[in-house]
Amino acid sequence: MSKRKVKVEMSDEQDNKVTITFEGTLDEKSLKSLVVSANNILGKSPGSLEDSPDIPIEDALDMPVFDRVKLLISTAFGTGALFTTNDICDSYQDLFNTRLKITTGSTYLARLYEEGFLTRSGNRNERKYQLKREIREKLPKLITQ
Repeated sequence: MSKRKVKVEMSDEQDNKVTITFEGTLDEKSLKSLVVSANNILGKSPGSLEDSPDIPIEDALDMPVFDRVKLLISTAFGTGALFTTNDICDSYQDLFNTRLKITTGSTYLARLYEEGFLTRSGNRNERKYQLKREIREKLPKLITQ
């Protein structure tokens, strides 16, 4: 790795501005972390996962949990299979070796439904979700090997 000086400047619609300067040995992973940090400060998600290339699981571990859930859905249920909150929590545990609380999973699925990524059916106790057909090919998949 070579020594570098990188300055990241970002702003939002309200003209809030974040500037982060890093000097030293910098790799691609660290650079991505700087951009994610600037986005987090501004309260923005780090960009849409849509139309991104497939993502290695090692890189996904550095992503916010919400983005990991999106990747999990596109990878495990991207064929249009129906799934529940419990399915997501169990798959998340298996894939990332970390527990996802049922309340967190439920909140994220509701948010993805509201954003138009998912369809849902059933009452609150028997709710099933499905990745929308038009989204299936746009989301990247996790590379687990």
